[in-house]
Amino acid sequence: MFNAASMLQADSHCQRSSTGFSFGNRERDRKLAHRHGFIPMPPEITRSCVVGVKYRDGVIIATDRKATAAGMATTNSMKTLYRLQDNIYIGCYGVCGDLHQVARLAAAQMELHRLQTHSSKVPVVCANQFIKHLLYRFHGKIQVNLLVGGVDSGGPSLYFIHFDGTSDKIPFAANGPGQLELAAMAVLEKGWHANLAEQQAEALAIDAVKSGIRNDLFSDSLIHVCVLRTDYSLNLYDKNLAVNLVPKQAVRRETLTLPKVLFAMDHPLQPVAKGLHSASQDADKFMAKGSRTALALERHRARKSKERNETDG
Repeated sequence: MFNAASMLQADSHCQRSSTGFSFGNRERDRKLAHRHGFIPMPPEITRSCVVGVKYRDGVIIATDRKATAAGMATTNSMKTLYRLQDNIYIGCYGVCGDLHQVARLAAAQMELHRLQTHSSKVPVVCANQFIKHLLYRFHGKIQVNLLVGGVDSGGPSLYFIHFDGTSDKIPFAANGPGQLELAAMAVLEKGWHANLAEQQAEALAIDAVKSGIRNDLFSDSLIHVCVLRTDYSLNLYDKNLAVNLVPKQAVRRETLTLPKVLFAMDHPLQPVAKGLHSASQDADKFMAKGSRTALALERHRARKSKERNETDG
């Protein structure tokens, strides 16, 4: 009998490390699958659209609220916007457990950095360097993509960090599943320019997220918006928008009714053989020569005459 209780404990060398990540469960699932045919549960992915826009006086990060893969039938949703410092926020997309641990660890390290350097504001590049080195050290096993946005003495900054540890400093970015990211990026490429005001940048970010919501079935109309300004002021709020979806045509539902019989005429039907026997000699006058009925009648008469001749003979 299969007893999984004895194998649920991870090995001693795979226990949780100081970074907060442990891959002992992955090794355990591999052993269970190899010995007993155990099928592990797939990881939960946020599958939400994350948009970042850098404008003249700050950075805006916007994301939609979407149910996870395991909770689509319910109202459960995963947090995708995290605070690292008062001037640094990140928007995440990927495996729920990984992004939570990355955000928790990055926030702790940024606080330690602030205490050690005795600085009031941590530079945004420090968060970018720490997260990209963390992801590179695990060689892509931490499956998260992040948008790091913030302001410091050098002005606003926006970084896109990939799961393999590479990063780019860009003015705008979109992250999420394929169709959501493409739809949001199309809106950003069309509407972004270097001299965006705050209201224009906020409207652009919201429109990009709305474009991603239109291309998804399980996204909600609630959008999380984070505005970071160069004067270190923060505006964090939720915007509930009714997405203007294409209206569907009303479906006409008609009940099937039998057609009404206005009048009926009784036509007596006779078998083919009986009809041929009772055919008159004048039938050829009303039948077109070469028709199927005329040919059948001719064959029938020939067969009858042959039988009559054999009987008389």
